[in-house]
Amino acid sequence: MEIVRVIDRRQHMSESRAAQVPHRKKLETDPISFSEDTVMNKLGIAIAGAVERAIQTRSDDHAMQNVAVFVDYDNVYWTLMNRYRHDPDHEDPQRNLFDRLWEKYDKNNIRMFKAYADFEQVAANLTSLQKKRVQIRHVYANGKNEDKAKNASDIELSIDAMETSYSDSNISCYVFVTADSDMIPIMSRMLYRGKHVELFYVEDAIAKHTDIRKFAHQSYDLLEFLHVDVSPKNPSDFIQDAIQYISEWHAQPANRTKNLGPKWLRDGLADYLSIPSNTASQVIDLLHRGNFIREELRTNEYGTHKNIVLSIETPERDENASLDHDEYSIPRP
Repeated sequence: MEIVRVIDRRQHMSESRAAQVPHRKKLETDPISFSEDTVMNKLGIAIAGAVERAIQTRSDDHAMQNVAVFVDYDNVYWTLMNRYRHDPDHEDPQRNLFDRLWEKYDKNNIRMFKAYADFEQVAANLTSLQKKRVQIRHVYANGKNEDKAKNASDIELSIDAMETSYSDSNISCYVFVTADSDMIPIMSRMLYRGKHVELFYVEDAIAKHTDIRKFAHQSYDLLEFLHVDVSPKNPSDFIQDAIQYISEWHAQPANRTKNLGPKWLRDGLADYLSIPSNTASQVIDLLHRGNFIREELRTNEYGTHKNIVLSIETPERDENASLDHDEYSIPRP
């Protein structure tokens, strides 16, 4: 009997151990199951993200298949020329606004490419623009100054863009090229209409209180896009050459009955010295402050206007600080 009890006790212990084995295995496999769930969750999130990005990429690619480009050329031209002496229709294709836009959006995707300006005021080669398949929109500004001419182009451009959004629903991407913040209303309207909007702008010319980039899906700084030379120019470096230009201008027989007004002098110096118009204005200011030049009123067949001439001084007046140039002796500042 005692032997039977011992056997029964051992058998019971074996059964107890056997009953505990699945529980132990379950405990051992729980961490593994937990780890597998974590991996599957992360994998699911990664796949969902990849699918979402793929859908977005496909959507963006589809938007880029039908592109309309609107260039506020009045605005862009005067800003780049006055500040950086950079012609948007540059001879170098990599610095040419129109060549770069065709390159970026591809000729097979662009359905419309328009440039707005008062082309009587802008020194543009219309044949060159037409060869680049740019639709020229001449906006007559009635001889108004640069700012008012730019506003006229803004209005015409905005009206055309809005009409296009209604007349051609296939246009999915609207590209606006400007140098100020006046395009915000039309860009905002296009966003509400579900269009993809891209912007080209000039960083230091846009309004500081409103970030125009918030109204576009993508935005690009024109200075970088066109590889514009933004190195600073020192106006005092051009004093000598400016004096020579003024002297030679008045010496030309064709100019003897003409007046060299402030704007003519600014534009002439900008071309002659290959500097921005803003820098040319600073050079003229230095010439005035240094008494190199003076203004006089002169009457000709066109009326009475300002005429800028060199200040003629005799050597006896300032022998130690003079600049001899032809028959003139000009005092240095």
